[in-house]
Amino acid sequence: MRGHLDILCAADCSGKSILRHQSFRAPIHLSKPHWDEGALVLNVVNPTAGLLADDRITMRARVEPGARLLLTSPSASRAHRMSDGHAEVDQHFSVAASGSLESWPELFIPQAGTRYRQRSTLEVEPGGELLFFESLAPGRVAFGESFEYALLDWSTQLRCGGTLIARERYRLSPGDESVRALRRQFEHAYYASALIVSPRLTAESPCWQAIHRMQAPGLWVGCGALAQAGWTVKVLAEGSILLRRALAEIRAAVYQDLGRAMPSLRRAG
Repeated sequence: MRGHLDILCAADCSGKSILRHQSFRAPIHLSKPHWDEGALVLNVVNPTAGLLADDRITMRARVEPGARLLLTSPSASRAHRMSDGHAEVDQHFSVAASGSLESWPELFIPQAGTRYRQRSTLEVEPGGELLFFESLAPGRVAFGESFEYALLDWSTQLRCGGTLIARERYRLSPGDESVRALRRQFEHAYYASALIVSPRLTAESPCWQAIHRMQAPGLWVGCGALAQAGWTVKVLAEGSILLRRALAEIRAAVYQDLGRAMPSLRRAG
């Protein structure tokens, strides 16, 4: 399948965030947008069973000045066994000055034999705000599939004011050191990362101290400053429940320091 998502979020004359432009094609579908705590909440849905070999999805989202957008999903996304070829997702998110974008997809679950490639390009103008979360399961643990995917090739680039401030890439393949390093910590290691950019947050913001204090049995959390205007957070947990709790605490701490109410991730009833 060749799917796409292309959206533009802008503020109307009253200051309310709206979708000024939207376009999508299967396997991408959008639920009805709704407002919560001043943000426009948009659930991105894949109504199919998941990604298969040679599926290609392109996602583009732009947030204009004064607008607030929360991109989330109602359930975990999955990629299935692929005898050859691979599935690929290419996403490009950009935020204008005084705009705010939060991206919170649910857990990505690579099933046995999965080959998956993801490229994320993030651009934030000075004065813009980005909260970019991702989380990864080791596989279908309940079915005895832990680290049985074939290959995950994941890369992210973050630019602030045109300057590259973060570049990450990892290739995970069972049987080599990339996966063994994870399994040395936890047999079923769940991983998550966050890139956070906001002019409202500084090195003295209480949320960073709260995140540093989150260490607990079965949980590792790391947090560090980027070259400018941003932070990176990494989480490693021995189970999905611990991971979700840690991410929820991180999100709540960040929103508390941002000084505004946190929009719900749930779908509108």
